[in-house]
Amino acid sequence: MYIKWVVGCLLITCFVQLEASPGDRSIWYQECTQVCISKYNCSTKFGTLDWARGDCFWCRYDCMWDTIGHFDSNFGVVPQFHGKWPFLAIPLPFGFIIQEPASMIFSLLNLFTVYKMLRRFKKMQNLPNRTMWLVYAHVGMFTWISSSLFHMFDCDFTEKMDYFGAYSFVLFALYVSVIFTKQLQFLGRGGPKYIQILFALVYLNHFMKMMQNFDYGYNMTCCIVFSLITTCLYVHHLYYRKRNLGSLQESDIVLIRLIIWANLSTALEILDFTPVFWIFDSHSLFHLATIPIPIWWSDFLALYYDLDVASGKRSVLKMA
Repeated sequence: MYIKWVVGCLLITCFVQLEASPGDRSIWYQECTQVCISKYNCSTKFGTLDWARGDCFWCRYDCMWDTIGHFDSNFGVVPQFHGKWPFLAIPLPFGFIIQEPASMIFSLLNLFTVYKMLRRFKKMQNLPNRTMWLVYAHVGMFTWISSSLFHMFDCDFTEKMDYFGAYSFVLFALYVSVIFTKQLQFLGRGGPKYIQILFALVYLNHFMKMMQNFDYGYNMTCCIVFSLITTCLYVHHLYYRKRNLGSLQESDIVLIRLIIWANLSTALEILDFTPVFWIFDSHSLFHLATIPIPIWWSDFLALYYDLDVASGKRSVLKMA
């Protein structure tokens, strides 16, 4: 009994050190998918589109659940496959499949709320730096389209779209925070132009590095660091607002709530657990938590700048 657990732990540790998942590295999975390759003429590389749809996917899907059975009976654990937990898949017409139902649906809902944010920005004719906010919303739409496609069918192309989309949104959020909190006054009138060039170079450098070596850890580290800097800039902005105005204003309280909600949402990514009902994992819950943020953000800007939106009434954020 104890030997079984020791062997299982050593096996998983070995695979983690190799930066691979124990499920797809196991002999059970490897032998089973070789049958799929021979039977359905599937690609020998798992990241191609044929593994994301049709007979190749369903054959590999059966291999995954067979392998889970072996791991459960031998080691009492559920392994990951290709860096992801196993999920129940939903078939669609024309051979397509929704591989991660919860994450895909929640990504589509995020896309909807970003679209609503974009529409509100277009109605805010007097919004300062309006073009910047419009671009920010369009970047967000690309991000959530990419996320929806990736969670629907995972292949190398959709994976790259998802990672580059997330990085773009996080980096642009940092740029927005720099402009919004007026951190460029020491650069003079040319400040925004200089910072745009700097951010463009940062993105280009990241893109080239990732194309040479698609490093998941490096990409995630960049996103976390940029998010922390963004948070610090807004906290710094709130501190000086409090010091200069004597008290926090209504919009400041709203921003504090937004910062707390956004960071707690991101913290859900830390909770890594086997999907509940083979559908809901920590990543899907992160996508669920971020759904209202774009709506709240547009509400915040309307309140901060005292803007009239659509009906002529000032928008008030509701955190309920």
